[in-house]
Amino acid sequence: MSPKSLLPTAAPPLPEDEAAQLLRGVSRLLPTGVAVLTAAHQDLVHGATVSTASVLSQRPLRLGVSLRSGSLMTRIIRQSGWFAVNVLSSRQALLADWFANPQRPSGAGQFDLIRSRTDEDTGIPLLQDALAHFVCRLSDQLPLGSSDDLLVAEIDRAGAGAGRPLINFSGELHDVEFHGVRRRQGWRADATTTLE
Repeated sequence: MSPKSLLPTAAPPLPEDEAAQLLRGVSRLLPTGVAVLTAAHQDLVHGATVSTASVLSQRPLRLGVSLRSGSLMTRIIRQSGWFAVNVLSSRQALLADWFANPQRPSGAGQFDLIRSRTDEDTGIPLLQDALAHFVCRLSDQLPLGSSDDLLVAEIDRAGAGAGRPLINFSGELHDVEFHGVRRRQGWRADATTTLE
């Protein structure tokens, strides 16, 4: 039997819409933390739930977040040059839903029912009881395709809380319980028979 006969046969290509939908579905299997971005400019404050915030580099310490191009949050951040990332704990799923709800009040009214404090230097609301918060200075904005922008920012200061993270996995929010995993330190490839 030739090596070529062992290869799987290619499935017929899917229509573009179906293929894109399949890829988006599989991409949801990448677990991500859930955060609420908050920003302020002049008299306007705003919050928005995201699951796209991530540390991009260590030196300098930079964070990136993907937002819809032209969104209110993107415009406020571009005008002020600052935003905060409030990393939600597993006890804050209601906040994730609230700041994702397009029916919530606009401006400062969306914070009326929320325990928050105002960052003295920027005027940005910081959510109390968050797992962590990062106050970030915008350094770059890059277009991502036709619908999103990548905002790159340097972390100016941060604070840590306590608890477990709220995780977005397979399109749902989850509490997680962490357990250590078995690892092998100092292994040699020539002495290893399997990595299962």
